[in-house]
Amino acid sequence: MSDYLARVRAFSRNARLYLVTTSVSGFLFGIQYLFFNLYVLSLGYDQAFVGILASVPALVTGAFAIPIGLSLRRIGYRRGLLTGMALQMVAIAGWALLPGRGALVAASALSGLGISLSSISLPPFLVVSSREKERTHLFSVQFALNTLFGVAGSLAGGVLPQLFSSAFGIPAEGAAAYRATLLLAMGLAALAFLPLVLIRGGGTAPIAEKPGKLGAHAGVARRLLLIQVTVGLGAGILMPFVNVFYKLRFHLPDPLLGSLFAAASLCIALGGTAVPLLAERLGKVRTMVLLQSFSIPFLVLMGFSPVFSLSAMGYLVRTALMNMGSPVFSSFAMGAVPERSRALVSSLLVLGWSAGWGVSAWVSGRVQVGYGFSPIFLVTASLYALSIAMTYLFFRRTKEESEPEKAEAVLSDEQGRV
Repeated sequence: MSDYLARVRAFSRNARLYLVTTSVSGFLFGIQYLFFNLYVLSLGYDQAFVGILASVPALVTGAFAIPIGLSLRRIGYRRGLLTGMALQMVAIAGWALLPGRGALVAASALSGLGISLSSISLPPFLVVSSREKERTHLFSVQFALNTLFGVAGSLAGGVLPQLFSSAFGIPAEGAAAYRATLLLAMGLAALAFLPLVLIRGGGTAPIAEKPGKLGAHAGVARRLLLIQVTVGLGAGILMPFVNVFYKLRFHLPDPLLGSLFAAASLCIALGGTAVPLLAERLGKVRTMVLLQSFSIPFLVLMGFSPVFSLSAMGYLVRTALMNMGSPVFSSFAMGAVPERSRALVSSLLVLGWSAGWGVSAWVSGRVQVGYGFSPIFLVTASLYALSIAMTYLFFRRTKEESEPEKAEAVLSDEQGRV
């Protein structure tokens, strides 16, 4: 623990500033993740349209991933983060103020572009803002803080509609209350810009050197792309609809739903801080395989238990285990390739994740309308199991080295909850 804390204290000024930004954006995400689908349903749309809105950001993210990865070194990582955050805030305003079908789709596309910029810029920015010794710890702390403040966002989101209902005499679970909650979160998110503006040095200026080709890493990148597509398919068919599942299956009120999401985020945050210790003891690949394998029985419990308490326990444990390895993936990916190739590798893996998520989210909405959630959980469990098997088969003999030129494998961060 003393070694862990010493590495945290060694974080650079730029890293510390970004940790403030990620905390605020986590709060915003906690509110948005809880209420966006319910807001769309309250406007009178069905689950099929919710599926379309869930798929559009991921498909746009995938479509722009490679161009952004190739151009990011020219614009600078900080500018990528700033622009991405600004686009996501405009998208939230569009969702809240323009409830028409076309406007909602357009705002979702804008959100996808912002997510693409942010998610591709972040891993290389954290790398240039850290040393190898504390890199995994920085990725883990960033992940944990983002998730922990998501707890606060979920808790706040659970009560804000009721406060707006009492203040303005509107239905607590109606479109107007949800709209006011989204707008308030967007206003608070403006606070996240200040730390990014204060960042200096690494990641702020364009890099003149041309992006490098993958070279010896191309084969490994292709395997990882296949894994990312598989995980994205499994996550996209279920995770955007967890709030809809609990709302329809157990008829949860908004405060209880917010508490459940907050508890899940807390479990992820606590687990994320412990991951570096596990990775150092077991190795990064083995840590990921074990954690995600243990999550599958709890996924089945979540989806098929008729008792809410058991389903909620399955959700909490599954969510923590499946998501704990994300910072390990990011750290390994960015440390395993030369600096000139990091943005390209990051964009390739964002592309794989987003393509899987976007396709399956669109299909999921239609399946739910006709068949409910049972086949959704079965498909998700099967795809997760397949991705775990591929990870083990592809990388079980990987020699995990810290020098990019010597590394034999690259792993990447998931672009959302899995």
